[in-house]
Amino acid sequence: MSQKGRISEVLVVAGLAAFAYWRYSKMTELEKQKVQTDIKEIGEKVIKELLPEGIKGLLPSFAKS
Repeated sequence: MSQKGRISEVLVVAGLAAFAYWRYSKMTELEKQKVQTDIKEIGEKVIKELLPEGIKGLLPSFAKS
């Protein structure tokens, strides 16, 4: 990949991050809490479905489930 291609990719990612930050800063507290809850639930679902059982036992929050 050329140097220009990498710079373009970095600029796209930086732009998306800036947009996400701006969008998050404009949310109400209730909307922010909903986003945080949704992200946490999705993360837990991914961990439960994709992590091998041996590794789940090493994580305190998933040791019992």
